[in-house]
Amino acid sequence: MFYTMVWDCEMSERLELLMNVAISTEQAQRFLIRRQNFVAYGSPFAGREGVAHALQQMEAVQIDPLCPFERNHHQALYNRVHGYRPEWLDQLLYQDNRAFEYYCNALCVLPMEDYPYFKCAMQQQQVVLAPRVNTDMQEAMQQVMQHIAQQGATSSQEFDSGKKISGWWDNELAARTKIEKQALDYLHLTGKLLISSRTGNQRSYDLPERLVPPALFEQVIDQAAWQRFAMLKFLRAYGLSQLGLFRFGWHNAPKAERKQLLANLVEQDEVARVSIEGVKRTYYCLAADLPELLQATPLSQSEVAVILGPLDNLLWDRDRLEDFWGFNYRWEVYTPASKRQYGYYVVPVLYGEWFVGRIEMRADKEQGVLRVDNLWLEPGHDAALPALRRAVELEAQYLGLTRTFGI
Repeated sequence: MFYTMVWDCEMSERLELLMNVAISTEQAQRFLIRRQNFVAYGSPFAGREGVAHALQQMEAVQIDPLCPFERNHHQALYNRVHGYRPEWLDQLLYQDNRAFEYYCNALCVLPMEDYPYFKCAMQQQQVVLAPRVNTDMQEAMQQVMQHIAQQGATSSQEFDSGKKISGWWDNELAARTKIEKQALDYLHLTGKLLISSRTGNQRSYDLPERLVPPALFEQVIDQAAWQRFAMLKFLRAYGLSQLGLFRFGWHNAPKAERKQLLANLVEQDEVARVSIEGVKRTYYCLAADLPELLQATPLSQSEVAVILGPLDNLLWDRDRLEDFWGFNYRWEVYTPASKRQYGYYVVPVLYGEWFVGRIEMRADKEQGVLRVDNLWLEPGHDAALPALRRAVELEAQYLGLTRTFGI
């Protein structure tokens, strides 16, 4: 009995130590970079099937329509899948139905296996959006649903009632958005429709029962299971994160509830608290990731550069960039030109273990040139320039451009 008590005490102390870990910023940097599985650092993902495997590992890929040189979701996968082609993601989403689009970090590509859980988020949106659904919107939503039920997948281009409302991106006093377009957005948010295809940035929608495998479509998940799933998925996606992040946990529960759920997961030895040398914030990671986090040996590829998309998974927490790398990155695409520090579509450059600068590029398809309009290297990082030139050349090849200019 005495030995059992001593062992139980020792195990308790070991678990307490395990769940309250202290590491260096270098360990945090290396852990996060390794988790990205960038091609330049030796990604295991390749070919069409590599896109599905990368998505599973990343948990989500954020979608963005802007395209000065490449859209964010394609850039994220280009950086992680050897030989990546944009049509491979389209096939995964819209032909094979192995992924779907919905909101977690923002609008993201998600593995189809997650659909039953995200139905809970969709049901929550029905409550959130109900006050916005007036009589006109209700009629538009009914019209859209009836049309899709009878005619199949539909885009907003197929409607022209002439009715306009103030949409997501309109000034509150301006009514510039087609009511049917907003109806489609509402129906997508509430799970009545899913995005079935895209032509450029034009979305088509269809009934989820036509797109989701029956076993997943019929599966029922309760709110408690959804919140736990979302928290763990969030931590897998971020690797290391902190409670101050407004998206923490990827569900809409009040912060106090998310904090309690996190405390429960720590108590259950599924999540660990992480203190990082020189960083005031407390971070959290999955307990299963602790061996990788604590090992965190230097990267073997120290002279390679990666041009990130502005919404790459590694950049999702801008405070974390400052905490771990001392790198202040703000995407200024929606900042008035007069207030920008750098430029419209400026993205970070990773070199070895460090963020070493920012680059502004533009694909000139008429001339077949990838133009580097601006480059800002951080002080003391001129050695990154040869690797960055190579990264720009590879980007041009991927985009089907024959030349680079400006670097």
